Amino acid sequence: MTALDNRPAASSAALTGTVAVLVSLVLGLAVVDPIPVLAGFGGGLCIAAGVWALRSEARERIAGGSILIIIGAGVFCGTALLATDYWSLVVALGFPLAATLVVIDASSGLVPPADATDELSAMLDESFVVLVVGVIVTIVCAVAAAVRLPWVFVRVVTGFSLHPLVGFVTLQAGVLLALLLLDRATETLESWVPAPTATTDRALERLDLLGTNWWDIDTPLKAAVGLQLLVAFVPTAQMLFDRFLDSLPVLGSALRVVFSGPLHLPLAAGILALLAILIVERLRQWLLQWLGDDPGQSLARQTGSIVAAVGLLLGALALTAAGVTRRVAPTFTGGGHYGSATVLLLGVLISVAVLRGLITLLAELVGAEVLSRRVAGFATGSGLLFVMTLLGAERGLAPILVLVGSAAALLVWDAGAHASSIGQQLGRDAETTDSEFVHVTGTAAVLAGAILLVLFVRYVLIPVAVPTTSAGLSFSSVLALGLVLLAIAAFALALNAHEEGPHTSGDRSGSRGERTADDSD
Repeated sequence: MTALDNRPAASSAALTGTVAVLVSLVLGLAVVDPIPVLAGFGGGLCIAAGVWALRSEARERIAGGSILIIIGAGVFCGTALLATDYWSLVVALGFPLAATLVVIDASSGLVPPADATDELSAMLDESFVVLVVGVIVTIVCAVAAAVRLPWVFVRVVTGFSLHPLVGFVTLQAGVLLALLLLDRATETLESWVPAPTATTDRALERLDLLGTNWWDIDTPLKAAVGLQLLVAFVPTAQMLFDRFLDSLPVLGSALRVVFSGPLHLPLAAGILALLAILIVERLRQWLLQWLGDDPGQSLARQTGSIVAAVGLLLGALALTAAGVTRRVAPTFTGGGHYGSATVLLLGVLISVAVLRGLITLLAELVGAEVLSRRVAGFATGSGLLFVMTLLGAERGLAPILVLVGSAAALLVWDAGAHASSIGQQLGRDAETTDSEFVHVTGTAAVLAGAILLVLFVRYVLIPVAVPTTSAGLSFSSVLALGLVLLAIAAFALALNAHEEGPHTSGDRSGSRGERTADDSD
């Protein structure tokens, strides 16, 4: 935040958000079942609260905001499971989304200035990557659970056996590979020890003696090992090697046992340990690059996605280990609760991607000067509220509620634009309560008058003037008449809008003081 907090004025912004939430909630409950609507509003308000917390300097609040946004995205996705049909889903998500956009713009601003860091977009981008990694890990765990990977590993280790010739050649190749990996792993271990002691120096020097660079290995040796690898799997060569071992009465039997696999297991364990060191170093470098110059800030933004991925993964592990078989979500066949965790993470991932796409679309519209940055959320939320009201009318919403929803959409847009204008010019905490009250009251009075006029024409003038056709008057004509009158009211509001900036209470008191002095003179 700068010295002047130019977010929308607090009083009008709070009123605008309250009107948007209440009207959207009432209209949504009047159209579809209450459970999906309430779930959608719960998710939307969690996202709005998370965005508000995200745009602060305290990392604890940023971490809490990240968690709230992920929870809200998950609830939004869960709402799709509660809707009975497509139109119910549209209504159950449309009204909460309209209110959410208005509340975000009223509390923290939906689209930040071009020269400011967009914490919401950064959080969504980083969370998307973390959730993708979490989905991949849970899928791997689901596959491992489906094929019973630990038991497969045990059977492979216990039943591991090779032909003596293949074992002899692969031992040579494994030793060369271990020496090459040890050469790289030694450099990594040296970088991990910033201030080595005498003991660590001696250990690293011995590892240097063992480790070998690829170019330090003699070419004939590399060619010999490569040729053996080509010959080792030929049946004729294996038969000749068996005859050679049979020709050695005692040593042949020992070599057959040694080359058949016992030495391969510790060699493989050593190679895996060296590979783990190199992989951990690569992950460390990637993590340092991923976290950037301020790791604490980045981790705070990613807290929600990390908690979701780790929490679901550990929960699936605990349920699987405990033998719980009840399914809480559709699962992959044989995947146990890891399949459930994968489905849940995919739902959150889709919600995060959709939310990121919406933010990008609004930013592009602001960049193209189609929308004003200061009222992007108010304009989009009020427009969506108006569209959802019309869709509700198609699903049998009462005419009075259609008029109220349309009027509320106009009130939200007008009050939000007025609050943004005050915040831009005088700051969020400017003493303009009286001016805001007069403006909002005037707007509400004009819209209420338009609604009363529509009701008067529909239920008084039309039955009196055309009594024979009033009973057959279609709902579409009433709705069209109401929307026309509301459009006229909006036009009247635009004509009566103040061209000068808002005045503070101090300005008005100064003006009254000047007029009093002039009168006394």
